[in-house]
Amino acid sequence: MSTHDQYGRFEFPDAAGYPDGAGFLDEGTAALVDEVLADAVRDSVDRPSADAESEVNVHRDDHNRLYTAVLEGTELANLRYDEVDGRVIVLTTTVAPESRDRGIAPELIAYALDDIRDRGQQITVYCRVVAAFITANPQYADLIDAEHPGL
Repeated sequence: MSTHDQYGRFEFPDAAGYPDGAGFLDEGTAALVDEVLADAVRDSVDRPSADAESEVNVHRDDHNRLYTAVLEGTELANLRYDEVDGRVIVLTTTVAPESRDRGIAPELIAYALDDIRDRGQQITVYCRVVAAFITANPQYADLIDAEHPGL
């Protein structure tokens, strides 16, 4: 048995087979939380090189309500959001499995939060990855709407 919320997120069942009420997850959430909580510089991580011919480009797609990270025309990661009453509802962060542990999630999240700050908006966070990122980077905590914080 599982449950879905109004944004179509899926709550995975606990060990007994029932949703545990601990929150909604998408595939790979635990790995992404670990990634955004890790130290910023890790020698053993395969990240895009500064000398690479191509680099990851991050941009906002208003039509689809996504922030996306793209390399050579291929979407590596996205952060899905909604907008309600002038605030941004941060829903999920997804990184393609083959692109994890390369620092893409933190880069994507930082870009999105900087963009939201530049637009003068506040956020409601339902994405556990973004919540973990803000915990590790408290300079973004002021973006959270006090009346509607989310998680």
